[in-house]
Amino acid sequence: MAAPYEQLLAHFQAHADEDQAGPMAKYMRNQFSFLGIKSPLRKELSKSYLKKYGRPEGEALQQFCRACFASPFREMQYFVGDMMIPIAKKVDSSFMPLYVKLVLTKSWWDTIDFIAPRLMGGILLREPELIELYPKQWIRSDNIWLQRCAILFQLHFREKTDADLLFEFILSRKDSDEFFVQKAAGWALRQFSKLNAKAVMDFVAQHDLPALTEREGLKWLQKNGYSR
Repeated sequence: MAAPYEQLLAHFQAHADEDQAGPMAKYMRNQFSFLGIKSPLRKELSKSYLKKYGRPEGEALQQFCRACFASPFREMQYFVGDMMIPIAKKVDSSFMPLYVKLVLTKSWWDTIDFIAPRLMGGILLREPELIELYPKQWIRSDNIWLQRCAILFQLHFREKTDADLLFEFILSRKDSDEFFVQKAAGWALRQFSKLNAKAVMDFVAQHDLPALTEREGLKWLQKNGYSR
């Protein structure tokens, strides 16, 4: 019987589209190879694969995730999100070291943006004692993708968002000239503004944030008629 990785790769390759692969790679600055499977079709293929073969369990599941991230094809990395997001609320903290490794493997915004808020966030919401061990270390690291994870892990916490922690992390990196750090801060502020408009408006007014962060952070408020 073929290993899960080989089964999945064959499943995806049967729907590869060379005409789409080039533009998809170009959009990602030609850092990754693509099979040419657009997101809606890939999600359907992921669903049909999981229905047929199921998910491995325990260490075998972690091995499958690592194999997908070792693949040269970006769709294989996206599959990890398709597979793991539906069970994010059930996965325990033993997966955190794996998720950190995935963040540091073929790092770019497209994978960080489901790993941090969906996968890591699912664990950290249930086990906040791990925030000291992970996000508080990430924000102090020299790796911009770990910094982005620290800023974004609460993105879907809604009323359980620790605003003080979010603001602390954003301020600690407000002098960063990294686009992906500034953009993450704006995204996190925009998301939180839907829950607490005044807190975000006050925070932006009181601090000299990068223009990109401020612009992104205030988008939803301005669209909905809030003014500073």
